[in-house]
Parts: sequence; structure tokens; C-alpha cells
Amino acid sequence: MATTPNTQHMMDAFRRTQADIASLADWIESELEKYADGDEVTWASVGSLEHVRENLIETLAFFSGVARSEIQRGLDELHT
Repeated sequence: MATTPNTQHMMDAFRRTQADIASLADWIESELEKYADGDEVTWASVGSLEHVRENLIETLAFFSGVARSEIQRGLDELHT
């Protein structure tokens, strides 16, 4: 089966987007490591992390089709 230019463009965009998402996830992990020892934690950093968590839940709900409440329940179960 021959690959059309449109299909090739789509697959290139797909691979690039996948790689970008993986890189962003790694970057987030690096940012989280800054707080590993707990010395630099402030209420401002807690608020920032809570905002990021909410954005990630929203993004995962959009991407996976799983309800936000289900994702939140899964996270809550990790802490009980």
C-alpha cells in the first residue's frame, strides 16, 4: 500500500506530538524533583502543584474519555 503525502504528514504530526507529550511529562517530573527534599515548599508551590494536577486531570479526561470523577476516585484510592 502506497503512503499518500497526506497520510505521511499525519503520521509525522502524530509522532512529533507523541514525542512532545513524552518530553513534557519528563519536564514535569524534573520540576517535581525540585521539591523532593521539601525544603522549598511554600503555600504558593502547593497552589501551583494543585493547579497543575487539575489541568492534568482535565487533560487526561479529555484524552482518555474517562470522567474526571473516575480519575479523581482513582487518585484518592492511591492515598487510602
